[in-house]
Amino acid sequence: MYHSYIWDFDGTLFDSYPIMLEAFLKTLKDAGFDPDSREIYRILKASSSKQVAEKYQLDFIDFSARFKAYEALDERLPVSFPGTKEALQAVVDHGGKNYILTHRDVVSTKELLMKENLDHLIVEIVGPENNFPRKPDPTSLNYLVEKYQLDKTTTVMIGDRAMDVLAGRGAGVQTMFYDIEGLLTDLDADHVVHSMKEIEEIIKS
Repeated sequence: MYHSYIWDFDGTLFDSYPIMLEAFLKTLKDAGFDPDSREIYRILKASSSKQVAEKYQLDFIDFSARFKAYEALDERLPVSFPGTKEALQAVVDHGGKNYILTHRDVVSTKELLMKENLDHLIVEIVGPENNFPRKPDPTSLNYLVEKYQLDKTTTVMIGDRAMDVLAGRGAGVQTMFYDIEGLLTDLDADHVVHSMKEIEEIIKS
């Protein structure tokens, strides 16, 4: 069905939100707020970290630096969702290619992939070092499409947040919403999946 798979990383390939959410909550508490963890999580899924900063009228650059510092102090390492390796391998086995489009820096993304021996399954990681506008702006996606001459009809953007679907729509590729909690119900994605197993079945179809 598809040949090129462009994956979001945090919350899609790797289960990093527990660590990220804790860092957000600590940062907001430092600023004198008493945030509701469920509300912050929903904002992160529906929108972005920038929206969290705006909700509490905080400077985003400073806010971002502070929560990333808390993340760095956390000794836990995110791990991939069950079935991630099998899905990425299935893409390669069926003649396709995997790419990653993330707001996480490329170095730490690659380190996490290498830790689980997944890095060889990825063609390129596009992160903030590329200096593209953040998703949902489709510029970073368009870069991959143009660089690798991807056929938009057989290219799919896979992610767990609204911004991933919107970026895919903006770039004119197919979209897959990875919905593991049922938090967002109004996204216009070509596919809605709830596990890596479901994604693997689409890859093999």
